[in-house]
Amino acid sequence: MGGICFALAAGLWWMQRVAFTPTASVDSAVAILDDDAIRSEVATVIATSTAGALSRSPTDLKEYIEGIIQIRGGAALLAPTLRDAHQRVIGDRDDPVTIEAAVQMTIVRDELAALVPPVTLTVQTVTALEVVHTIAWWLTIVAAGLGVLLVAAAIVFRPERGEGMYAFGVSMGALAVFLIVFGFLVPFAVLPAMSDSAWTGIFPRLANEHRLVTLVAAAVSAGICAAVLLRGGSQRQRRQWSTPLGVGRSHEQHSWSR
Repeated sequence: MGGICFALAAGLWWMQRVAFTPTASVDSAVAILDDDAIRSEVATVIATSTAGALSRSPTDLKEYIEGIIQIRGGAALLAPTLRDAHQRVIGDRDDPVTIEAAVQMTIVRDELAALVPPVTLTVQTVTALEVVHTIAWWLTIVAAGLGVLLVAAAIVFRPERGEGMYAFGVSMGALAVFLIVFGFLVPFAVLPAMSDSAWTGIFPRLANEHRLVTLVAAAVSAGICAAVLLRGGSQRQRRQWSTPLGVGRSHEQHSWSR
């Protein structure tokens, strides 16, 4: 049970890392802007803000901006803004999310855009996500603390080596399950369903970005689990086969004598 608690804490920690740790990295920005709704909303806001100063059609400018921010260099310009939007969605930020004039100018590639004021993105905090974020953080701490107490209690009873190895194997199996559930399935399917806001598209994109790491870690954990449990089973089988036959016979004779 202590090992399973540690596995749960690790799975929840990884979910926090994937879904509730906003960063201004370019990789995260590229992943988030791969969402059609988010990319369209950002492009629409910038186009509406700058079209008048550039004397261009907002529709044509929007299409142009979408093409720019879809590439890695364009996404890098919006990385801090997307981090702020992520913080806002999960309740870690109270200030509005803005795109400065200098960023807009670089994206549209026209110095006239430097004259426009900063533009604000409509990003609202999703209360359900804020609650999940808080609960997951506390569950991580509680599960880790409970794991320490249970393992300490188990050590007091001086378990046999085989019992310890079996517990370790089960813990690694549980870790594989929790990594898949909390590190991928929850951010990919559960969190976006908590609101109809376009910005909840952040979570499945980040889940996909970290998918390889999640699957590799889960596969390694499952492999360790299988190896430990199979080794423990083979050792028990060898001990049974190595038991002298006379022990069983003497036990049967003793039972008949009574």
